[in-house]
Amino acid sequence: MKLKEFNPNKTFIIAEIGNNHEGDYQLAKKMVNLASKSGADAVKFQTYKTSFFINKNDKKRFKKLKSFELSYSQFKNLKKLANKLGLFFISTPFDLESANFLTKNSDIIKIASSDNNFFKLIELVLKSKKPVIVSTGLANINEIKRVVLLAKKVLKSKFKKNFALLHCVSAYPVESKYANLNSIKFLKEKFKCIIGYSDHTIGNEASLVAISLGAKIIEKHFTIDKKYSSFRDHQLSADFIDLKNIVDNSRKIELMLGKKNKIVQKNESKNVKEFRRSIVSRRDLKKGEKLTEKDIKYLRPGNGLNPNQIKKIINKVLKKNLQSDQVIKMSDIS
Repeated sequence: MKLKEFNPNKTFIIAEIGNNHEGDYQLAKKMVNLASKSGADAVKFQTYKTSFFINKNDKKRFKKLKSFELSYSQFKNLKKLANKLGLFFISTPFDLESANFLTKNSDIIKIASSDNNFFKLIELVLKSKKPVIVSTGLANINEIKRVVLLAKKVLKSKFKKNFALLHCVSAYPVESKYANLNSIKFLKEKFKCIIGYSDHTIGNEASLVAISLGAKIIEKHFTIDKKYSSFRDHQLSADFIDLKNIVDNSRKIELMLGKKNKIVQKNESKNVKEFRRSIVSRRDLKKGEKLTEKDIKYLRPGNGLNPNQIKKIINKVLKKNLQSDQVIKMSDIS
């Protein structure tokens, strides 16, 4: 299968595997396969060297993240597998060394909310000329502006095509009252680039609402099993059924949203005559009578003069007899 092309008219669905493989390479491969079967467009991982990411004095956290760490060679193989299945391979670097690795070994690079103020890291990945996605959690509008200005400076004419911002609330999970999905519309109006949503809520509703608000990218945490372990991310992740639901419904929403216009569409044009009204006689009328408002009514179907043409016939004299409920034509009056 060929790698899918990014289509700006469709929602780009990212299965965020992150660290849900918990360091199990075989599980990571299985999840890539499942993501492909769900219809997702991309898989995303987190690439790091723990010693450049977590302070070793934070022993509990260091030990856990170290146990989740995959090697660069494993990531290379995961990219090959993803691309073979037609998926984009995306990863988030959590240190500069891993960022350098990903500039050569990923299709797209993602900057996490935790690092959207780490400009040395951001500039490094932007200079790679790879498409870059930045999550906006933890950042206020001025901080986001700084990231966008840097992206414009480095990417120049490729900014609109190769840079995206994701609305994100950095809480795990995000309660509905804090999802603040109108930020998607705000970011679209404020920054002329691709806007998406990184969903940390439980359930699929937020992702689907985000699409209806104009999100062109949806990133959703993905797990083999929500009860796989006590690791926090599993509980707020989509499983295979959830992810397929997001993909399938996103395609329906895209169809329903349609285009920014207002025309009589093909499927309703056949109903115009049936649903519109015509000017008809309210009673039997005689030749020579002058038509008044009391002599007419407006009935379906619309196969005669429409109600807005009433001024053309009022106070005009009939040239022929008309029966009750007969459609009045211009040829019937003098």
